[in-house]
Amino acid sequence: MQSTAYAQPAIGAMSAGLFRILSKAGFKADFTAGHSFGELSALWAAGVLNDRDYYELVKARGAAMAPPANAAGFDAGTMLAVTGDAEAIRTEITAINGVQIANYNAPAQVVLAGNTAAIRQAEAHLKTKGYRVVPLAVSAAFHTALVGHAREPFARKIAQTQFNAPRVPVYSNSNAQPYPAQADTARAILSDHITNPVLFKDEIEAMYAAGAYLFVEFGPRAVLTNLVKDIL
Repeated sequence: MQSTAYAQPAIGAMSAGLFRILSKAGFKADFTAGHSFGELSALWAAGVLNDRDYYELVKARGAAMAPPANAAGFDAGTMLAVTGDAEAIRTEITAINGVQIANYNAPAQVVLAGNTAAIRQAEAHLKTKGYRVVPLAVSAAFHTALVGHAREPFARKIAQTQFNAPRVPVYSNSNAQPYPAQADTARAILSDHITNPVLFKDEIEAMYAAGAYLFVEFGPRAVLTNLVKDIL
């Protein structure tokens, strides 16, 4: 099931379980980072969130992403992975209203997001230009204004959550920099994360520059592992 109300808690539980197993075997992270939803797991792994608050935020994020109540015909949008140079792709979609780059994943991969009709238009256009495009099985155009309805309820939950100083640097998708130790500033970054683009390429390059050299992925697939290989 692609519904975020189910998918995100399932991914969070699996990621945390894998992290606990490896930690009991002696694994120790010097940095943490995630991609989109995974930023919550990264904050938990670094001790910013305790177990209870982590799972409550996981559920709250998934629930907030649900379509607004009484919004018949609401189009939450969709996403499209595109292989190619980000600036060239940006130029190609300039004339298509309702589409933007939501994820800067790797030197030669971005993810577009927007309303469903606009994404279909972008898909057809980019195919004619020779780009490799892959529609993503997602329930919304994440990291765009189309999920803006989720920001306020998720931010309210974040405001009620205790944030501890990170035990190790936690790099953010939003600015490719470590989260600050100040709780209020960290809450503000996470509150805006849901509608900000994911700067994954810049984030990984910043971690590498800070000394990260061995990347271990926790989750159901190896998508991020392959992106890191492409970036570095």
